[in-house]
Amino acid sequence: MLELPSDKEVVAYCRGPYCVLSTKAAELLNMKGFKVRRLAAGFPEWKAAGLDVET
Repeated sequence: MLELPSDKEVVAYCRGPYCVLSTKAAELLNMKGFKVRRLAAGFPEWKAAGLDVET
């Protein structure tokens, strides 16, 4: 089973602009104490903004 790191920011995202799953996931993770951000735009926009990318 994969576990999320509790010492790093987690990014929740969906596959399309009308998906609400990332919003719900971010809320649940935040309630459990994770540092979480929702990716509102696409991955290229995230990377172009100079935000961290880890593979």
